[in-house]
Amino acid sequence: MKRFILLGCLVFLGNILMAQVEVVADGRLQTILEQHISYNSMAKTFPGYRIKVAKFTGDNAKKQAFDLKKQLLEIFPGQRVYINFDEPFFNVKIGDFTTRLDAYALLSKIKPQISTSVIVQDYVNAPVVSIEDLQAPEYYEEDLENEEETID
Repeated sequence: MKRFILLGCLVFLGNILMAQVEVVADGRLQTILEQHISYNSMAKTFPGYRIKVAKFTGDNAKKQAFDLKKQLLEIFPGQRVYINFDEPFFNVKIGDFTTRLDAYALLSKIKPQISTSVIVQDYVNAPVVSIEDLQAPEYYEEDLENEEETID
């Protein structure tokens, strides 16, 4: 009798484990999910840090912002400089950093010249990859040739 009870319990548990769940949802939910996935695949930015160098307001603010951008590009040619208008201010920001520490390295160079500079969280662009970054260094190719000679 105990065996039949045990066998019955095992069959019951097996049925529970093999049970399938059917999710009934509104079709609009699937549409929203697909739009979300599409938007994320198009997004080229991610959370990071920039240095807010200055903000300008007033009659001559736009010209001042673009003049500062030109100066920053001359001083730091490897960095991207951004101007955005957040009424009533023209904000000038520099850099695309993934960590606050990376941003701090540039801030320490800018701060003596422009004391109002601060690190701010922002959505940053992915780094530009150049052809040189994609090529293996020369020593790597030489090492491979030497390995092939020793294997033979």
